[in-house]
Amino acid sequence: MGDLNRNLSVVVPCYNEAENLPLIFQKFEEAVGERKDVEVVLVDNGSTDSSSEVFARELERGNRSEMFSLIRVDKNQGYGYGILQGLNAARGGVLGWTHADLQTDPLDVVKAYDLFLAANSSEVLVKGKRKKRRFFESLLTLGMQYFSGAVLGVYVEDINAQPKIFHRCFFEEHVLPSAPYDFSLDLYLLLKAKRNGISFLELPVYFGKRLHGEAKGGGSWRTRYKVILRTIRFIFALRQTGF
Repeated sequence: MGDLNRNLSVVVPCYNEAENLPLIFQKFEEAVGERKDVEVVLVDNGSTDSSSEVFARELERGNRSEMFSLIRVDKNQGYGYGILQGLNAARGGVLGWTHADLQTDPLDVVKAYDLFLAANSSEVLVKGKRKKRRFFESLLTLGMQYFSGAVLGVYVEDINAQPKIFHRCFFEEHVLPSAPYDFSLDLYLLLKAKRNGISFLELPVYFGKRLHGEAKGGGSWRTRYKVILRTIRFIFALRQTGF
């Protein structure tokens, strides 16, 4: 996998997730355990709730600074922007991200990382594949897969499934230069991986219910409609540029 270290830096963008934050710390500590090869980069992505106070309190507990780091974004500029800020600060040779809503278990991040390590290749991307989802959610995901495939000629599955784990060299060379700042970042990453011969490994993940707070990109149908519309525009823009 080259000269870079094999440690993982996983970014968790957090926007108005104050109620979820204590559980995020707890779940990642349980998932990572005594390992020293995982860095969790939390991004306060321009939150307007009490997140800053909760972050400060939680980071003071125990030796959390050894595993966790915090990046603050003054004003929210999008989901993708927050992730990119976290990745820019990451120290690992292996990078990734997952969501702060805990609908994907942090343990799956560790499992995905181990799957990446076992492949022993920088030309691999590990992603979640959601199981036991509700019918209409699965139908919506399937529709977007086929739409993007038809327009762009590149087919990728379960675009927004988490986590996503990949090598730093691939990200910095092929994704970072033109990465979008919004929810299209997941799609862009996968398309770039396909275009550049990166092999996909999928990890079955079970998508749980959000315990606290509001969904930012897939909660109400109104929110989903806005995200879908932006993604469709992004797909047509990619077709024009050839991405």
